Amino acid sequence: MKKFSLLLITAFVLISCQNNKTYKIDGTVTDPAYEGKNVYIQEMTTNEMVSVDTAVVTNGSFKFEGSADSTVLRFIALDETVNPQKPSRVLAILEPGTIRVQFDSTVTVSGSQLNDAYNTFRTEQENITKEIRALSQQYQEAASTGAMTDSLDAALTAQYEKLSGDISSKTADFIKANIANPLGKFLFMTSAEMFEPETQREILALTDEAYKSQESIQRIVKRLENAERVAIGQKFLDFTMKDPEGNDISLSDYAGKGKVVLIDFWAAWCGPCRDEMPNVVAAYNNYKNKGFEVVGVSLDRERERWLSGIKELNMTWPQMSELKFWDTPVVELYAFRGIPHTVLLDKEGIIIAKDLRGAELHNKLNELLGE
Repeated sequence: MKKFSLLLITAFVLISCQNNKTYKIDGTVTDPAYEGKNVYIQEMTTNEMVSVDTAVVTNGSFKFEGSADSTVLRFIALDETVNPQKPSRVLAILEPGTIRVQFDSTVTVSGSQLNDAYNTFRTEQENITKEIRALSQQYQEAASTGAMTDSLDAALTAQYEKLSGDISSKTADFIKANIANPLGKFLFMTSAEMFEPETQREILALTDEAYKSQESIQRIVKRLENAERVAIGQKFLDFTMKDPEGNDISLSDYAGKGKVVLIDFWAAWCGPCRDEMPNVVAAYNNYKNKGFEVVGVSLDRERERWLSGIKELNMTWPQMSELKFWDTPVVELYAFRGIPHTVLLDKEGIIIAKDLRGAELHNKLNELLGE
């Protein structure tokens, strides 16, 4: 009889644990300005954040309690009107157990397995970001004081690229490890652009069809398809815009016509574009009589600023724009997310290189056209 009773108790405990879907959130807010203010649990919909539960900050703390049928991604948000300059929203995973949320000089979420893992990941990323900021400051100081040398420039650039690569690879690894849960799916949706196409494809291969069918993920899939069509080795994709005089101008007016063509995606408002432009101008002047052409494609939205930029930067090659900023369809057609972005075509209009900068561009043109 004792053995039978023990089995019943054990079974009851197991069933109770399996049915326990309760989560508790114990939160603290160190800033007294939030005392008496609302705190929200928010759900991210297609168009906005929607509050699904509310608590009040009392004596610097707040509490929530509820149940979730499965692991759920939500956001914990303070009243943003109190201090618009201070972080007031943090991602949290609602899962059984007690979740601790702390709004202090940094914002942390901990107490459950997935929240702890994400908190560790965020801390690692923030530490790398601090290193990047310090490196950027060192670079700016050296440049402004005249202390920059070629060797220092190369060293700082190499460090920056390594740190940027660390952020990308660690993010990809974390997403892959969590792609079966809402956190991994959300992080891929919001950070896919930081990854190379091959990494994006690797992550997508780990997901289910329901996830891939979502509109936001379909945009990523479409971009990958576009990237394949403009990969190195493919022929250029044609497009038509307006030139500075308002006439239609097409890439095919120049590409595939027996000249090496550099498609230069830029904008007058883009600082890095302006920094790189003297190098493009030098390359154009050196090789324009040897079978080299540049076609400028602007993502400007203000006509006068676009025209001023052309003049100020001494850009004497063909130019085109739709003046639609990032809504220009060619952004999706050529699958890029930042400018300056360049695509180099051979004499037959085949893509042979992308994003050549500085000496790399000159070396490639010398290889193709000679000094």
